[in-house]
Amino acid sequence: MKHTSDLVIVGAGLSGLMVAWLCLDKNPDLTVTLIESSDKIAGDHTWSFNMNDILPDLQDWVKPVIAHQWDQYDVKFPKRERTLDITYCTGNSDTLRACVQPHIESGRLKVRLNTLAEKLSAYEVILEDGEKLTAACVLDARGFKANDDVFLGYQKFVGHVIKTKIPHGVERPIIMDATVDQLDGYRFVYCLPFSETELLVEDTYYADGPELEADSVESRISDYIGDRLKVDTYDVIRRETGVLPITLAVDPDYGTDVSGEKTEAVKLGMTGGYYHAVTGYSLPEAVKSANVVYDMIEQNKPDFSAALLHEMAYHRVDHYHEESFLRMLNRMMFRAAKPEKRYKVLERFYGLPEDLVERFYRNRISKADKLKVLIGKPPVSVSKAISNVSESAFIKRERAT
Repeated sequence: MKHTSDLVIVGAGLSGLMVAWLCLDKNPDLTVTLIESSDKIAGDHTWSFNMNDILPDLQDWVKPVIAHQWDQYDVKFPKRERTLDITYCTGNSDTLRACVQPHIESGRLKVRLNTLAEKLSAYEVILEDGEKLTAACVLDARGFKANDDVFLGYQKFVGHVIKTKIPHGVERPIIMDATVDQLDGYRFVYCLPFSETELLVEDTYYADGPELEADSVESRISDYIGDRLKVDTYDVIRRETGVLPITLAVDPDYGTDVSGEKTEAVKLGMTGGYYHAVTGYSLPEAVKSANVVYDMIEQNKPDFSAALLHEMAYHRVDHYHEESFLRMLNRMMFRAAKPEKRYKVLERFYGLPEDLVERFYRNRISKADKLKVLIGKPPVSVSKAISNVSESAFIKRERAT
């Protein structure tokens, strides 16, 4: 049977485009078809990360997606302010689109917009109109879907990119300013200075529910710009909103299930739970998954299908195990701390050594690092902290309520 393409990727967001970009860059013989339900690829987003979150061999490759880069960033809490010497980067939908555009122009990346996929399997996609697409492998990058085996908190945000009349005075990123009023859970403001007169100001919440009252949050952004940044005259040139999952627990049967490796489409990005459980950062995980897909194609071509399906099934299991400590920290913040006191968990964390903070964002913390995170007087109730250590006990309680 002649395939539609070597790969069919359903969902043209971050994770789907990262796979397409890397595989097409590295393999001149490969073809990819992207299926996207909206009217454009990549959406309208900003993605940030520490440079060392990216696999060393791919740091040069990923540079074209970076729109801005800084050598330092700040965090601010009621009892702690700190500048960290960690290289911080941000990319956006425009830079990501530019990365894949040459492959679209060459015809090796075919994009079908405003197209709904009705059914997916490992080798086949059936569209809403009944059309059937086949591939050596199908990848599902349609985004996060809640289910009864994953227990969540939420990170919600509203962001404004503003253009000021005079320099705004923010010299480097403020990735957490938690000196603001604590509303709807742990709240902080996030600022990225794109130039002396262009700035992203984002109001973010770690909250129990997914509901986002964007209008009231937008008014608080205006207050922050005027009261904290002392900027009176500016234009809002772009708005961004989002609700991201923050994982508290995953049922082990679900987290380690590989029974569908030969029949189900490969899960990417939010679909597969590939994001940092605490921060919600997704670009490093998208790069890591893209690299696994590329490696399996390169090592097993031309008949790479079985190897790719197998490896990505177990890649997801590895991710489940790697994030177990992070999920426990989330349970401490969401269940052991009162909503208005959740900031204290992060305030204490940012007092730890800088290299530990960097490894934490990379999700490569050692046993010694974990002890440093946990030892000392906890910023939450001891009894509640202890009751949230066990993931299985937490799941049992949640299902009983």
